[in-house]
Amino acid sequence: MGWFQWVNRHRSGFIAAIGYATAAVITITVFVYLTFPWQKLSEWIRIKIEQSTNLQVTVQDSRVRFPFLLIWKGITVSRAGHPVPVLMTADQILVAWPIGAILRRHMDLDLAIRAWGGEAHGRFTARRTAQGMQYHVEASGKGFELGKLAAVFQLPPEDVIGTVRISRFEHDWTNQDWMQGQGVLSWEATEVGLKPWEIRFKRLNGNVTLKAGMSNIENFSAQGEALDLVGNGTLLLRPEFMESLLNFNSRVTLHKPTGPLALLSTFSTPDGHLDFALRGALKQPTPYVNGAPFAAPGTGVSGSPVGTNRAVGSPPSPAVAPDRPGLSSGTGRIPPPPVGPAASGGRDQ
Repeated sequence: MGWFQWVNRHRSGFIAAIGYATAAVITITVFVYLTFPWQKLSEWIRIKIEQSTNLQVTVQDSRVRFPFLLIWKGITVSRAGHPVPVLMTADQILVAWPIGAILRRHMDLDLAIRAWGGEAHGRFTARRTAQGMQYHVEASGKGFELGKLAAVFQLPPEDVIGTVRISRFEHDWTNQDWMQGQGVLSWEATEVGLKPWEIRFKRLNGNVTLKAGMSNIENFSAQGEALDLVGNGTLLLRPEFMESLLNFNSRVTLHKPTGPLALLSTFSTPDGHLDFALRGALKQPTPYVNGAPFAAPGTGVSGSPVGTNRAVGSPPSPAVAPDRPGLSSGTGRIPPPPVGPAASGGRDQ
């Protein structure tokens, strides 16, 4: 007797068996789902993220959605004891753990994040190896508002406008030492405005690579009505991010500079070119024009004047060091362009 003939002959019993089996699977699934310690799982994932980054993660509200989706709301990522303790606040993070990864006891989390006015999607994985815990994160996102990101760089939110798109972000590290890991970031910002400088850029973009605590800024470019800029540099990371050491060099092409930027035309070549650099701690780097540092009022060198604290991101005073012919170093002002043979002293040849 063939299989199909047997099924046809015992149809009612076969259907009943299928029904009972289906009911049993559904009952077990519902029972496991309703009795599963979701809150403990949520807390375990939160602790694992803290352990992998040496940061503090707090979640105001945690919920679960069928089948294995955790919903976190009101997330804060911070560092205790730092001048700027809060690194990130997120409206919502969805954490999905595929059933296959759970059965294999692998921590492979799919993430969807709403933060800084934008959205990102990515993945976080963790593996135990002979060298310790190996972590990997990758993500992409768009719509991030620079004003909401400004707090990370200790800038007043009202001083920066624009939106950021991250086309690629990947990072690998071991144990908690994420700064010693390696990764890559590709980004683009549009309609960027820096109010202290009275400058707007239609587009900024670049790539950043990280390896063993050294970040390389590659293929940076900016396009605006007042000027275009291309450059490269390095950022030596420090535990306190704003103490990281920046060395950035660029070539500027002036178009229609106005406001504070109009002063740069004093240093440019006849066709509007000049070299611009930033060097020093990220919280207050020293600007250089054609190799000479700008000086703040009341000082002969760049930096904050004695007894004052210049706001981070505010334009430096338009004065340069005394080794530039025809330029004042102590008055805090650029004198009128020299005439006669000395007129070429402030320009590149």
